[in-house]
Amino acid sequence: MAQDVFYAKLDELMESGRGNVNIWHVGGSHVQAATLPNRIRDDIDSLTVRGDRGFLFPVRLTETNTDQSYRIQTTGEWEAPILTRPTSLRRPRYGITGFGARTSSRDASVSFKLNLDGSDRWTCESLRVLGYGSTPRAYPYIICLADTLRFEYEEQTGTYLFDLPAPTDSVLVQFCIPEGEEFVLNGLEPVSWRPGVNYFASGVNGAALTHWVDRCDDLERDLNLVRPDMAVLGVGINDSAMSAKDFKPEKFKENYRRLIAKVRRSNPECAFIFITNNDSYRYVRRGMTYNTNAEAIRTAMMELAEEFGAGVWDLYGVMGGAHTVEKWRDAGLIKADRLHFTEAGYQLVGDLFVQALIADKENR
Repeated sequence: MAQDVFYAKLDELMESGRGNVNIWHVGGSHVQAATLPNRIRDDIDSLTVRGDRGFLFPVRLTETNTDQSYRIQTTGEWEAPILTRPTSLRRPRYGITGFGARTSSRDASVSFKLNLDGSDRWTCESLRVLGYGSTPRAYPYIICLADTLRFEYEEQTGTYLFDLPAPTDSVLVQFCIPEGEEFVLNGLEPVSWRPGVNYFASGVNGAALTHWVDRCDDLERDLNLVRPDMAVLGVGINDSAMSAKDFKPEKFKENYRRLIAKVRRSNPECAFIFITNNDSYRYVRRGMTYNTNAEAIRTAMMELAEEFGAGVWDLYGVMGGAHTVEKWRDAGLIKADRLHFTEAGYQLVGDLFVQALIADKENR
């Protein structure tokens, strides 16, 4: 089974300190909020060899919440239509990050700092720029200001890989865009080339399966950058945000089949773990109402797991099942909206997920 292949590769890394294990975690606001994937990444790092932290994006350009564990800044004028919202702006092409920001500013730049605590935890020896220009001449638009102009344009991935002169946790990228042309930034990937577990998180507020499989035109291409050994499938809370009579389990499963097919084309041996929905409320026009579809989502994921030989981590069951969200709220683990977790709640969920993952590995 794919799970056994994944665990064997993880064991080899833990024992020898050689090689890489790649994990891709996809979801909606639970993932964009970043506390959950960051906690899972930290817990896994404590057990084995730390690799890279995955993709970065200046999410503040979308005027939504952003990952506070690193700093990323921009200059110039940018447009960043959100994947999940109606917009009058031209939508960019989206890929694995679920984000895209367009600029034609002559002074446009993006810079980041990975270690805000002064440590050397995260460094990179190369920087991959995900994006594209309005003409095939796109790649001369980019200058990586780290005393280097060396880069490689990878035709197959459509990305620009810059070699840095020394390991660093801070990089400034300047965009020198000719008048009348533009560049769309889809993300940045700091690359260290060191062995370890590389954890890539892709989350967009409000994202359902159809957003990932229908609106992210470059998702399948970008998955070849990750080639995940394990995909953590946390999409479902937004798919369920409707009345019970409107939720169609077969449509939900078919959309997941389409997503899984894209992942498998990047790595046929990828293992999959579904995370069921948390017990929750959903938004309605006049406020919030109880989401009755959590059990239907869990059943659908169980059926998909049987079909694909995947694992399921039953967050809904861990919480206690139906109508336990109030208990979690009263304990300070769920926010007042009874949908999103607090920081402490996300940290607990991340800890429990990794504990379950390790227990499953040890019990095989």
